Amino acid sequence: MSVDRLRGEIAWLGAKLQRRRRQDDLTALDLRDQIADRLAELRDPGTEAWLRALVADQTRVFGARHHATLGSWFLIAARCSQTGRVDEALELFASVRAAYAYVHGPDHDAVVHCGYAIATALFDAGRYAAAIDAFRALGFTADVARAQVKLARFDEAEQTLRAVPPEEAAFVRATIQAELGAPGPLIERTRALPAAGTEDPEAARMWLAYGLLLAGEAAEAADLASAVVTSRVTHPGPDDRLTWEARVLLARALAETDRLADAEHYARAALDAAPLPPGHPVLLHALATVARVHYRREKWAVAVETYEFAIEGFETVLGAGHPYTLKAAEALAAAREAAGV
Repeated sequence: MSVDRLRGEIAWLGAKLQRRRRQDDLTALDLRDQIADRLAELRDPGTEAWLRALVADQTRVFGARHHATLGSWFLIAARCSQTGRVDEALELFASVRAAYAYVHGPDHDAVVHCGYAIATALFDAGRYAAAIDAFRALGFTADVARAQVKLARFDEAEQTLRAVPPEEAAFVRATIQAELGAPGPLIERTRALPAAGTEDPEAARMWLAYGLLLAGEAAEAADLASAVVTSRVTHPGPDDRLTWEARVLLARALAETDRLADAEHYARAALDAAPLPPGHPVLLHALATVARVHYRREKWAVAVETYEFAIEGFETVLGAGHPYTLKAAEALAAAREAAGV
């Protein structure tokens, strides 16, 4: 649903709600619930406050295990995940899943949906090993492969993809090829996605920008990432997760084109305020970008120190043999040589 239509529906529902004498009768609660769904879809900054006020009344009127109450808690958990509060999100998702299992049984669709939300929250938080276990337990094989790719376990991912339908596996395989130094298939697939009217054209542009960055086309990658950032400042806003990830990708591309001041600006902004948990790979890329800026400015000592922090993070999150860790280690070696260390 378009942004304008969502906002129009929120205004219409809000007008109906204002005419209610009570805000906690059944009709008012239903109207507030409908508004909450649309605020969540908009990723409006006021979503969580609205939901927490709603869930307090739903608990009092319907009870803690009513489907409407649980639906609101699910949306609150999703908002926690989107804003980097991963542990809080996981705890809420688990609580909602347990309640659904108690009411409907362990095999109900709502229970599975909560399990998938938990796995996705782990993936989005950069906890890829835990996400693999969670996706595998649910039977979401393609998602297992996506997480394996993030850990550079490419052979395992290829084995996993044998059980996935070809069309569903094609994009993951293109990602593997890109990570192994052949980004052409990924670029080709993602160039076609926005024109094909994909459900999330900005995410497709992000993947295209990433493929171009891997291909050495940093200037075009920067233009694409900048367009994504610009388009998302109005909606869903500058503090949305994907907006920040686009800013970090933009910083990386700008550093490759020696636009150092802009690269440092976007990278430091991400490090200071991105809605991502500490140690997230995206933030580590931002840190490595700051190190590269120092290196290009011939500030060797501070470049060395910053690369060391980035490598420590990559080793902890992704492992000592991960390509990102090894690439940062190569850059650190160059910085140390330049510094005479």
